[in-house]
Amino acid sequence: MVTRKAYKIQDVNRTKRIGIVANNFNDLKKKGKKRLAIAGDCRVCLEDGTIVDDEDYFITLPHQTVFVFVQPNETWEGYVTVLKNATEKIFRATSQRNEIIEQIYDVMHGSKSNEMYTVMLELVNRLDDNIEAEERSEDEAWFNGLSQSFNTKEHAMRSAAKSRVRKYFSNAKDSFEKASKKAQPLLSSTLKQFQEELKKRQYFGDYFARSANDQLRLCCEKGWFSCEGPYNEKTCSHLHTINPYGSKESRVLFSTWNLDHVIEKSRQIFPAIIQAAEKCPKESVLNWKYFFSLLFTRENLKLVHIGCHVKGGHEGFECQSKYFYMKSKR
Repeated sequence: MVTRKAYKIQDVNRTKRIGIVANNFNDLKKKGKKRLAIAGDCRVCLEDGTIVDDEDYFITLPHQTVFVFVQPNETWEGYVTVLKNATEKIFRATSQRNEIIEQIYDVMHGSKSNEMYTVMLELVNRLDDNIEAEERSEDEAWFNGLSQSFNTKEHAMRSAAKSRVRKYFSNAKDSFEKASKKAQPLLSSTLKQFQEELKKRQYFGDYFARSANDQLRLCCEKGWFSCEGPYNEKTCSHLHTINPYGSKESRVLFSTWNLDHVIEKSRQIFPAIIQAAEKCPKESVLNWKYFFSLLFTRENLKLVHIGCHVKGGHEGFECQSKYFYMKSKR
């Protein structure tokens, strides 16, 4: 069944912003070029400057996403471009126009320019957001599409975090079912330990809760999340940020962000646990705490914007066999 979504399109000068409905990325590009009267080829970008060029990424974007159509002779740097155009308009008639514009350009392209771009982009995008609101009665639109059981934003965000962690547990259970009969007793015991520990930690609902302890939550006290960059980098070079507490659109977009396993879950962790169970020495048991930390804790998890998520193998990051076992207490 073909799913049609409503989007918004515009040119780089923001002279037109048009609502359209598209089935897929090619459909969006075709209709967008026609509506914006673009004859030749063009790039399609998001408002923050991210280039969209494939269907896989396109389908993750929510309804009402704004796409900017950029022709070969044009540039689009997100709201940097908007600010440049606005600056020129504001100071076009002043005697100090060139000097003022040059100073603003210097600020934009200075050593802290990326940080400033991000702040300005979020400011412009989120002027209408109701970030401070928490109760359903204060921001009914935010809860649109969610269960009536959620009375606060944090309740819904905690549930979203728990859902992701429960999925990792379910993935482990499904993976272990494929192991040999010899390994099943140890794997069953490990799953039981996982589940008991997850219950104690309330399935890490604190990850997305802005009122949680700052050692547990992945956001600040206002609810702002920052991408932690690809698995093999310490930071996000694009400075992706989002506040899902601000609006329904931000909440939906945040669902496309990944809690990424640095040491991969399916390629590394699950096979390592199964192999360890197969070869477990006598008088030893699986070190479930080590594998638990890899699957469910921030020791091996990074919050990553979809643009920084690496789908391929995470080379150089593997489970350490020296931690696979611990002595049996029996």
